[in-house]
Amino acid sequence: MLSTSPIIGQRFAFAHGRTGVLQQSLLSQSDIDRLLGTHDRHEAEQVLTELKFTKLIDQSLRDANAIIHACEQWVRREVTEMCPADKQPVFNILWLEGDLPVLAYLLKKSKGMTSGISIQPQPFYHVFDHTVLARLIETDEEGELPVELVSFVRSVRADDIDDPRALDARVSQFGADMRTQYAKKSGSKIITLFVAHLLDVQNIRTALRLPTDMSDEAHMHMLKGGSVKPQSLLAAGSTIAAQVRIAGFYDLADIIEKTPDDTNRIEQALDDIVAQDIAAMWNVILSIEPLFAFAATALAQIRLLRAITIGKRNNLSPQDIKKMLPAFLSASHYVL
Repeated sequence: MLSTSPIIGQRFAFAHGRTGVLQQSLLSQSDIDRLLGTHDRHEAEQVLTELKFTKLIDQSLRDANAIIHACEQWVRREVTEMCPADKQPVFNILWLEGDLPVLAYLLKKSKGMTSGISIQPQPFYHVFDHTVLARLIETDEEGELPVELVSFVRSVRADDIDDPRALDARVSQFGADMRTQYAKKSGSKIITLFVAHLLDVQNIRTALRLPTDMSDEAHMHMLKGGSVKPQSLLAAGSTIAAQVRIAGFYDLADIIEKTPDDTNRIEQALDDIVAQDIAAMWNVILSIEPLFAFAATALAQIRLLRAITIGKRNNLSPQDIKKMLPAFLSASHYVL
């Protein structure tokens, strides 16, 4: 836990109490089941307006995209208002998710890798001003962008890259490095571990999904910075389950060994690794951790809402939508 001054301690004490109240507005499993059971997009949008999660936003909104966007704005506003200014950069770990697709798109565009029908992503939350980012890539004008981002963009532009997948891999590693830096600067051991586990989960998922004869491509997509060395997951003569067990992810290792074809159970076990880190944050009082746990949980639930609305918009059955949903992350302080 971070050491705090009396004033900052009071801010965190207020935030701890406030997040306890806000937790009551987050989604429950019954909310998800209710949305899945709706007959069409219009009924789903009606149910969306009736959830506790949406009671704190503009009640005149009826379109699902507008409602979800307003929820994201509400989460960021709540976190920003409760958190001291010098502690807010830690939330860039979460907001950065919106920047990476834009950064990859703009770099591909600068190298002629996009087509006439390519569209720049429009994320609802992000860290950097994307207009300024575009100027950096197009004209080398730095603006007020951080030196790490400027250096990365110039490095990629100078390199002879003709494979979009290789460029995506470079952007993903940059994002992993930035998240790791933000976590270390926060001074929170739990958040630092959370970021390392995020990278572990992505690497394990990559190793499991790619066939053994595509190990070279797997290496390209592996991210450095996690608690499990990427090369160990792809090492000849070793199994992924063995390396996962060495890392301490025992439940996941058992599932990979016993039911390697049960992708749903594997995905749930991967999500549980991160969920346990978030659950550990809730009860660390007078610190940034409960606020971070609230933001991470709320954004995960918003991603789930978006997936459901996309499914309803495409007239998918509840069963088909459920198969493509990310795992439900509850606001519980415990992971069963």
